[in-house]
Amino acid sequence: MPLLQEMNARMNAGMIHRIMEMRGISFQALNCENLDFSVTGFSTDTRTIQPGNCFIALKGENFDGNQYAQAAVDKGAVMCILSDLDVKMPAVPCLIVPDTVRAYGMIANQYLLECKAKGCKVVAVTGSSGKTTVKDMTAHVLAAKYRTYATSGNHNNHIGVPFTVLHMPPETEAAVIEMGMNHRHEIENLVTIAPPDLAVITNVGTAHIGNLGSQEEIFNAKLEITGEMDLRTGKLILPKDDPMLGDIWRVPFIPQNIRYITREGRDHAALSAEDITETAEYTRFTAVSGETRCTVTLPMTGLHNVTNALLAMEVGLTLDMTLAECAVALADFRPGAMRSEREIFGNLTLVRDFYNANPEAMRASLTALPTIANGAKTVAVLGNMNELGEYAANAHRELGAFCRAQVDTAYFCGDNFADFAAGYGDGAKAFAKQEDLTAALLNDLPGLTGNPCCMIIKASRGLKMENVYDAVVNALK
Repeated sequence: MPLLQEMNARMNAGMIHRIMEMRGISFQALNCENLDFSVTGFSTDTRTIQPGNCFIALKGENFDGNQYAQAAVDKGAVMCILSDLDVKMPAVPCLIVPDTVRAYGMIANQYLLECKAKGCKVVAVTGSSGKTTVKDMTAHVLAAKYRTYATSGNHNNHIGVPFTVLHMPPETEAAVIEMGMNHRHEIENLVTIAPPDLAVITNVGTAHIGNLGSQEEIFNAKLEITGEMDLRTGKLILPKDDPMLGDIWRVPFIPQNIRYITREGRDHAALSAEDITETAEYTRFTAVSGETRCTVTLPMTGLHNVTNALLAMEVGLTLDMTLAECAVALADFRPGAMRSEREIFGNLTLVRDFYNANPEAMRASLTALPTIANGAKTVAVLGNMNELGEYAANAHRELGAFCRAQVDTAYFCGDNFADFAAGYGDGAKAFAKQEDLTAALLNDLPGLTGNPCCMIIKASRGLKMENVYDAVVNALK
């Protein structure tokens, strides 16, 4: 069945008032003599306010939602949660709290707990790379049996997780919630909003290592996902092949609640992959769970996607699905926008993979590129990987060298263009500015596309590599 669509959560205004009291949030109530009505959803943005909503004013370095309280009411908001008494108060019930983000999270938590009391299972997904794909795969698998809802877009932080929860339909049976982080204690906060029944960690790589300082600290940050799990019934699903996660017994988590998967034949895994075959159009393998075996065909390429699929399938198995049900569901899975999407323009196959990037994700995509190309010339168009700190120079040099060995031609841009070039060696086409890369690529395009060619475009999201993609497509047209 299709995934459930977003729906505004309804909540009694009096309950919102009580949540502040129950969670120990100090507050001042204005115009709250009568709270015997329901709000029909929550919004932090006046552009999305609908009649009956509760407006929650967020405040940042460059914006102050408190200033827009009256505008929210003019658009139909019937209640406001603010953090500033000095603004003009609208004539609707208002709760003034020290931290509206915390209040937002606690309201979401209360709503989720009510859903869980009705039987909803929460699956939390995090990891250095692949978490969005695993989240999407997991939701796709679970939707074959359960009424399933999942994080949309990039709503995976302290603002996005409450948004996700407060747009979850009340009939949800399985909620798959992505949790991102780039500092310690961020996931620790997210699980207080959405405590998981099952948690998946895709891997521990080097994304955000500039903020955290080491892979060990990244490991510790990812393990925060277990902080609110019931240690008797909660399940932690991990890849046995990951060097940091393959031996996790050193952490204080009940061993029997850990479920491992492997595509490399590691021991003590609940689910494994054998007989893996990759082609330009699909990846096929045999999934093995105990004495049960089943053929799985993924309509996508890359060994990393075998790991992703196994993680999703293990969630399904843990929630009482059969191996065959999981396999059938994955047969028509499609990745999300800007994640290994392919488009063909004559001789050129373009791989749109510019949603985000880190060293592990870059290597996985480049490793899969020759298989996708199926004998065609391979071209990598890569931009900077952000948030690597003191590790950035070496990471970009290593990736440049990897490109030299892996693809026929490469183009680089971004702050670490010189490091890309140093790793790649003679003939490197590296540029500080994206527009210079684009100009060079368009100049070479006729020669590149004279014969079959497969080109991947990938970088950290901040580089907006869709601009390069658009330029190439326009030139081809």
